[in-house]
Amino acid sequence: MRDTPDAVEKHIPEFCTKCGRSLSALPEKVSEVRQSIDIPLPVCPVVTNHESIEKMCSCGHCNRGTFPPEVKSGVSYGANLHAVVAYLSVVQHIPFKRLVGIIKDFYGMEVSEGTVSNILNRMRKQSLVAYQTIKQGIEKSAVTGADETGEKLNGKLHWMWVFQNELLTFIFQHPKRGKEAIESQFPDGLPRSILVTDRHRPYFNIETAGHQLCLAHLLRELIYLGELNKEQTWSCDMLELLRESIHTRKTMPFGEIDVGKIKDRFDLLLKEDLSALNSKYESLRKSLEKYKQHIFKFLEREDVPYDNNATESKIRPLKVKQKVSGMFKSDQGADTFAQLYSVVDTARKHNRNPFLALVAVARNVAN
Repeated sequence: MRDTPDAVEKHIPEFCTKCGRSLSALPEKVSEVRQSIDIPLPVCPVVTNHESIEKMCSCGHCNRGTFPPEVKSGVSYGANLHAVVAYLSVVQHIPFKRLVGIIKDFYGMEVSEGTVSNILNRMRKQSLVAYQTIKQGIEKSAVTGADETGEKLNGKLHWMWVFQNELLTFIFQHPKRGKEAIESQFPDGLPRSILVTDRHRPYFNIETAGHQLCLAHLLRELIYLGELNKEQTWSCDMLELLRESIHTRKTMPFGEIDVGKIKDRFDLLLKEDLSALNSKYESLRKSLEKYKQHIFKFLEREDVPYDNNATESKIRPLKVKQKVSGMFKSDQGADTFAQLYSVVDTARKHNRNPFLALVAVARNVAN
């Protein structure tokens, strides 16, 4: 309940319900308080006429009043409407046609899908500085999680890439899934960052300060191999070792962890002969051999997580957007979503309201 309500309604008994006498002259006191919270209707747009006043000086010069910088044309839309459109499209994943319907039904405003597109494009342009600042923060990050997912752009497969840490989220789209996509945004790699990823090769072809494989991915693979052949013990022993290493990290003081002992057990498992088993066992063993220096970094640096779940959680909204709204129609549309969502999610990480973050961007649009 709020301490300062906007209005107070008193419900006063006028007559005694037992004897019928009038109670109007008697003193009153509050016996119980209940609150109702509602939204005022209708929610109407505020329309302001801006009139440029003309005055003729005695010298003969005609002087005209200057319009505010946000009033650029005969009819313009304000910052709050820009923010509402961006919030519904980017945060709530509303398709253009339904978004136009919401604006009409809620606010009584007739806007076209083209207007929605123009508003989002202006928001994209105005948020570019914030977007670039986020990217620069990622470049300086000591630990960065990365992941990618496919998305349809005008019927063709493109890729949404996510690079994030505890305070920043940077998303971009690219037609490729290889090294060139990463270098399009990070031409020098991420030389300051420990990169937390799966085993997708391009992540290991750029300059970094090191890598940490996502153990959640490895655990899932090992569980599958355990179900594939319940007679073998290799996958079970490897699974137990990785789980024990995670438990050790969670429960033991960081400086007391015997990383060498864990690595020795790991090396022994890598030396086992798996030729009699399904080729999938040998394939995983070779992969672990190749990336073994990147498996236990989380036991050597306290700021490095043992999984990439935080980054994978940023992939989900991208898939929801595609499922709800369908494919992107242009590079510009995909770039707009990636850029504005980066700003919104970064705002959330700083405990800021995502809608108000978009209002801040929109005010710059208007100005």
